[in-house]
Amino acid sequence: MNAKYCPEMKSQWKSYSTYKFILWAWMMNDVALVFAPVDMSHNGFYIHGVLHAVPAIIIGIPLIYSEVCVAQYSNSNVITMWDFFPLFRCVGYGTIYLVILKTLYMMVLTSWYLEYTFYAALDPPPWFSCDEFKETKCMVKRINVSIFQHCIEAQNLFDDDCGMKTASRCFFDREIGDNNTLQKNCVHVWKMVMASFTLGVAYFILFMKIEKCIKVVVRCLAIYVGIVIFVLFCVALSSSGTWYATKITMNWSEFNYKHCFYTFTRGALSCGTGCGIIGFLSRDVSFRSPATMTSVTISLFSVFISLVLGLIIFSGIKTMSYYHGEEESVLEMGESMFFTPFASVSEIMSYFETVSIWGFLWFALVFFCLFMNLWILILFLNDILYYNIKFAQKYSNVCLAGLIILVCILSCPFYCSDLASSLADSSEIIQLISSFFFSFAIYWIYGYKKHNIDIIFMIGVKASWFRKLGWIVNPILLVLMLYIKVKKFITKDYENTYIIKSIMVRSDSLLSYILVTIYILIIFIALSIDIHRHYLQSNLKGLFFPTENWGPRDKILFRSRNMFVPEIMTREFLYRQVRIRGYGRSIKPAQKKTDKVLEEFSIDKLEWSALTSN
Repeated sequence: MNAKYCPEMKSQWKSYSTYKFILWAWMMNDVALVFAPVDMSHNGFYIHGVLHAVPAIIIGIPLIYSEVCVAQYSNSNVITMWDFFPLFRCVGYGTIYLVILKTLYMMVLTSWYLEYTFYAALDPPPWFSCDEFKETKCMVKRINVSIFQHCIEAQNLFDDDCGMKTASRCFFDREIGDNNTLQKNCVHVWKMVMASFTLGVAYFILFMKIEKCIKVVVRCLAIYVGIVIFVLFCVALSSSGTWYATKITMNWSEFNYKHCFYTFTRGALSCGTGCGIIGFLSRDVSFRSPATMTSVTISLFSVFISLVLGLIIFSGIKTMSYYHGEEESVLEMGESMFFTPFASVSEIMSYFETVSIWGFLWFALVFFCLFMNLWILILFLNDILYYNIKFAQKYSNVCLAGLIILVCILSCPFYCSDLASSLADSSEIIQLISSFFFSFAIYWIYGYKKHNIDIIFMIGVKASWFRKLGWIVNPILLVLMLYIKVKKFITKDYENTYIIKSIMVRSDSLLSYILVTIYILIIFIALSIDIHRHYLQSNLKGLFFPTENWGPRDKILFRSRNMFVPEIMTREFLYRQVRIRGYGRSIKPAQKKTDKVLEEFSIDKLEWSALTSN
């Protein structure tokens, strides 16, 4: 028996294809596009490609699968989704704080990529010549070949720097790298401030017609990404260095634990779990839709895109090596974590037929994906304000404008490159903590067996042994990664940052400690409030067991789940229950028939059979 209407589930995406695209757009995040490709390509690609793909498959995909299942199963928000283990509802409040940090960080990163995209469109880009950097000892390795060879010889023979900077490094230092608290000139980054406010205006305009715009923009993004990746991959294959620089191998002297750990961690975080966004995007997806299986295929596709982008940059490195006839030391390494994805990549792209269009396509691809990511984050924050503040419901446009302006203002201090680094490190740690809490609660406390039964009830598919194994080991791997990350976080010594002499602490280290401490305080305060509330109700045991209303929001589906026994599950059982068809919003004629439909398919009205027995 089927029903076409369920008042609790009205999809904000209207169509299943839009949901797939928007979920994929979220997985095209900063880790998958900015850092993962350069981590793999600058460390020999092959081994690090495996180190990126394995944690994404073992850790990331099972978490995505579970987040989509919980959101689709319960139709809950970022707080009430923890009703399967109320003790961890406090993590939901911490997740909102994480999204705020991610929003500020993405605003900074997107503004940087907007500027690089603009300059890459010029003919020639600033990193193609030293005309703008005459005051410094500048060179372009592709043009000043003899000078570059002299620098390599000085580095190999005397372990000394020749004192020359590349044009790409000079441009990076001027726009991003030198804008740090040590130089005290990060307050003059007016270009970034203008870029952020330009993005804010664009978001406000798009939000006016959010339902139509997001449907069109996300499809255009997918088409653009597909075309650019295909074109850049063909360009990489057509370059001579890709095929003739056969001596490019792994530099085992630089193959260390640190690089492997960074690649492994970013592989797990590249799927975008732990932020509550996946649940937000999937919470009103129709019950028993193929969304759960879609979460697996889309995440695999995002991993594939990261690998292809890494392979393109690796081919550029081989082309650079072939061009100069050198096996090592062709890459310039910087102190900032943003040097490689900006300065190094811009220089590498210039070796593809010496045409600037390839660099423009690369930076534009990353920019548009980050633009979509930031849009989703702002949509999440705006949704929270709308459903929790009456003023936001009455004056939605005013509230949206205030939110965007606030994000632009709060992101301004983080245009200091060292402060942006501390913001990125803090966000990664908090995201790992949130992912660990979710995996520990859903797989070990609530139980992966119960979780599996919920999935069987939803889509009629039993989890494979591989997925069950991933569920069991997920918390162990995450807590191990978290331990190592925190250990490195505590001992990390940031460079090019201002030292506060009164307390002898670097400014970005202090900022990182403050950001993480605020997250911990939010969790403890929310936990204390929950414990006090349950204590007043004389129900402390309720913190450790699912709430009475945990499950589908529709009352017929809820009662069906309570009667569901997977051992006697048949196809007839699954499809005799209420099934929600389509993703269109309900119309008034359908609303008038709601009571009649619910009464008709009420379990109390159905004849008893073994299929509905307990």
